[in-house]
Amino acid sequence: MKNTLYYNKKAKVFEEALPVGNGRVGAMVYGNLKKEKISLNEDSLWSGYPKDNNNKEAHNYLSALREAIFSEDFKKASEIANGDFHGHWTESYMPFGELSIEYSKSSKRGYSRTLDISKGIAVVRNNDICETVFCSNPAGMLVVNIKASDLFSAKVTISSKLQSKSFCKEDSLVLEGSAPEICWPPYYNEGDSIVYGEKGMRFTGVIKVLGNASFENGAIIIKNQKEVTLLVSLATSFVAFNEMPTTDSYSRAIKYFENAKSYEGLLAEHKKDFSELFDRVEISLGESNDLPTDKRLKKFKAGAKDNDLIALLFQYGRYLTISASRAGTNAMNLQGIWNEHLRAPWSSNYTLNINTEMNYFPTDAVNLGECIEPLLALAEKLCCNGKVTARDYYGCSGTCAHHNSDVWGNSQPAGDPNGKTKCDSFSIWQSTLPWLLNQLYDHYRYFKDEEFLSRLKPMFKEVVEFYNEFLVEKDGELVTCPSLSPENTYKKESQRAALTYMPSMDREILFEFFSNARELGYDTPEIKQVRPASDGRIPEWIKEYEETEIGHRHVSHLYCIYPGKLPCSEELKLAAKQSLLKRGFEGTGWSLGWKVCIWASLGDGENALRLIKNQLTPIKARGRLKFAYLNGGGSYPNLLDAHPPFQIDGNFGVCAGIAQMLINEAIPSEWQEGYVKGLRIYDNKTVDIEWKNGKVNKKVY
Repeated sequence: MKNTLYYNKKAKVFEEALPVGNGRVGAMVYGNLKKEKISLNEDSLWSGYPKDNNNKEAHNYLSALREAIFSEDFKKASEIANGDFHGHWTESYMPFGELSIEYSKSSKRGYSRTLDISKGIAVVRNNDICETVFCSNPAGMLVVNIKASDLFSAKVTISSKLQSKSFCKEDSLVLEGSAPEICWPPYYNEGDSIVYGEKGMRFTGVIKVLGNASFENGAIIIKNQKEVTLLVSLATSFVAFNEMPTTDSYSRAIKYFENAKSYEGLLAEHKKDFSELFDRVEISLGESNDLPTDKRLKKFKAGAKDNDLIALLFQYGRYLTISASRAGTNAMNLQGIWNEHLRAPWSSNYTLNINTEMNYFPTDAVNLGECIEPLLALAEKLCCNGKVTARDYYGCSGTCAHHNSDVWGNSQPAGDPNGKTKCDSFSIWQSTLPWLLNQLYDHYRYFKDEEFLSRLKPMFKEVVEFYNEFLVEKDGELVTCPSLSPENTYKKESQRAALTYMPSMDREILFEFFSNARELGYDTPEIKQVRPASDGRIPEWIKEYEETEIGHRHVSHLYCIYPGKLPCSEELKLAAKQSLLKRGFEGTGWSLGWKVCIWASLGDGENALRLIKNQLTPIKARGRLKFAYLNGGGSYPNLLDAHPPFQIDGNFGVCAGIAQMLINEAIPSEWQEGYVKGLRIYDNKTVDIEWKNGKVNKKVY
């Protein structure tokens, strides 16, 4: 079944359930027609509230920190960074609740569970019941339609893991609750992990019914009906990143019911909206089969030919973009908009040293350009708050941001607020904004949208101002200091360290950023492009230190190849290939996706395909939070990316990589015959590509 995920059994855990979304509201459909569970999310429901988490004394330690780094006093540099230059954890993305439908009777016969990714519709059926679920962007609601071959009865309830209560109010079922003021990440257990208070965000869910039902004792009671539709509206009290969350969430929730259409009208409106985006791109890679998707994964890993599974994975990345990122919504976080945990993996926040950017790697090339607007809005938040961070940490004007953020736009180096935890391998990295602005400026190259550019220019100006003051001279050139190569460490003699100056990733990001800034008319410092090291690879650090982890998941030093957009010499490309070969073909889910993009950018379809196959390694759905990313990634039964645990970025990384393979004509020999239509290239153009025997024979712009 083309563009369809299909299963012949219900989902038992989150990683088997099927995601639907409208950019703001997300749901995971389990497909249990005895006791259905639909997990609910709303993209603005986070812990916390606006607050200044910057360390006001940090700038007083900058000179000492730089001196320790330059003199390679690694122990002292780490002590200063962790104890005196530290920041504060970000807040966490929260699960909204769970919708439960308890059917009075159910059959196991004729069971199927599907997700049509071309229309954004999940359908669960057996011989008695057909349950159709979608999140409508035009209506702003989750829609659950239940049809029966005979009369059916059911009980509908709604609950939340957060502090909440549910009750009936006139012709609706209501859930009201509050999010915590503080929610620490799951790996930090100092003091109370979750703290509620009066300043936390409020949220409301309201369910109304199209059809006959009664509302009693905190439930919707459906008796002897053949069809009923549940309209589920979710809202929070979130106002803006820099304002207290004081909006009336109930009033906001019930507003979505104004002028509500019939079920048929809602379905038609949703299909039109969703398909208009999805249908822009078609792809065929050849072999296919009609097995359930979880079985296809296992057979593919065992060597079965199923190139259409790769095409499905590509289109699934596009589906997730449409479902999780629309203009006016919040940017996709580590789990997109789908999270079931109170203390989610890495707080389900914005991790900006690769993961948030990767969420938007494919957006333009796969013809979904309008879906990038939430990333622009996130950059604007960071630029606003980053002015305080630039001053407090570096004594600089302009603006900067670090590797973690949240719905409140936190820009400080995220880490232990008490300075007692070793966070220097990830937190002290200020290159977030130039990377984001490079990516957003590249979007302008696709569409030449002058209004979009007018929002970018002021941010370019402020970030250039920061680097004009932040860069410091060392050995005759301007360098970043302090900095790091994200999450990686190196050795010198017996000492292990993370902090450094001018790592290759900084150099490559700034080389591109300053080039872009000059195109926009700004005066910038001069930064040289990275050069190959003595071993023929691209170096990761300013010096040729010994690597502590040869196969590390980050390939930050290869930014110049992808996602970097400036031309590279053949010498640099060869060095990148050597670096990739040394890193290997294993990795976490998103790491595999990034490497696919790099190999594709180098024109090597065979090695790109090798990594895609690894991305499609079946990973067992555990149904509980377990950090197992050191053992390698793959795909869960529902095709969501397994870091593991679940992170959505790998879905977008491999989607972008497949697009790059096709655009760059890096067609692997196993893709003997196929086509793609509607990929986007620069200057507002699209391209259709056909190939046979692994060679492109038609390319139409």
